[in-house]
Amino acid sequence: MASESSPRPRPYWHVDAKWIAGLLLTFVLGLTLVAFSLVQVTAEKPAVDTLSMAMAVSLSGKGLDDETEIAEMRLRLAASPTGEIQPFPGLTLTIREEDFAGKTGRQARLSFFRKLAEPIYRQGGEGLAELATDAETRAAVSQGVGVASFFSLKTHLLLQRAFTILLIACAALALPLIFFSYRFGRLGSPGCVLVVASLPGAALLAFFGWAFRPPLAAPSPEAGMSERLGALAAEIVPPLAQLLARTFLYALALGLALIVLSFVGAVVFRRRRPAKDSPRVAGPPSAEHADTLNAGKP
Repeated sequence: MASESSPRPRPYWHVDAKWIAGLLLTFVLGLTLVAFSLVQVTAEKPAVDTLSMAMAVSLSGKGLDDETEIAEMRLRLAASPTGEIQPFPGLTLTIREEDFAGKTGRQARLSFFRKLAEPIYRQGGEGLAELATDAETRAAVSQGVGVASFFSLKTHLLLQRAFTILLIACAALALPLIFFSYRFGRLGSPGCVLVVASLPGAALLAFFGWAFRPPLAAPSPEAGMSERLGALAAEIVPPLAQLLARTFLYALALGLALIVLSFVGAVVFRRRRPAKDSPRVAGPPSAEHADTLNAGKP
């Protein structure tokens, strides 16, 4: 009787199918996490903030916090009969006194370069070319956007489509992984996949956020190209790494939670199972049972 109540052994090919689905899902899930992180980075606010910071660092020879260039701008504004100036010849981009009111040097620079970053994000080089006053400047700025075109609405929409496709692939691979897992492994197996897929990205981005911390002092005006590139990376990489790492950390936390739940469930199930499924020990029939048996005899 005890053998009839015991569960049938799992087919061995279930284990192979679980491993195959798990390995494929780990790879696809890693790509999905990267795609989702890039979707967040290329959203309008973080993308425009990154472009503004990049242009401000690149075009501020004395550093973002320097006040002397802002003071020179205010003197030019005071001498201007229209109360506004165009800092870049050939671009219809103006600065007024209210653009500097109550702002530090860093805040004023970022506010100004944001006026350039917004059209780049929406339309790429063509958006910046619309600010040009002549054909020569228009051709120069439309072709000079370069890497900045990655932080654009067009890239954001393409990444959204890629993320949707990868998410569907993850769901298709998660179904056989859960189906071919056993008991609380249906929680533990997805948890292990989440941990393996997210841990490298979380560790790498945390390292980048630590390694590219902003320096204590801005580079001098006589600094070389390597120092300027270092200052640019120090201003841009940490906030981007923090934003990118958020997705991987959430996935890592979810994976660890699923593993803990599967472990706790398995321990509780094992403690309760002997009391529920233990076979009855054969022994002499009770008096009541013996009377029932004897009653059936002729």
